[in-house]
Amino acid sequence: MTPDEPRGDRSGRNASALAAAIAELGIPCALEARGGLALLLPTSEGVAALQVDETRRAVLALAKQHGFTHVAIELPNDRRKSSTPPTDAPLPSD
Repeated sequence: MTPDEPRGDRSGRNASALAAAIAELGIPCALEARGGLALLLPTSEGVAALQVDETRRAVLALAKQHGFTHVAIELPNDRRKSSTPPTDAPLPSD
């Protein structure tokens, strides 16, 4: 890198554009970029939407279009209760 080059992600990943595209699908969630991984932190409504196979496939396709290689979904738990957006979705038990 030369002194005149801007620092930052040169991979073409765009987390904010991906978050906006996922929101357009009707999936309320926060998004964290971790290298090639897009980590989704969905609300309870987002968890319900992500249970549909076609929706998950659409999210993965969007992630690839925005430069990510993988998508992970962090399900709501007690540690995330204070996060934004609220994430207090009940999970079915086995």
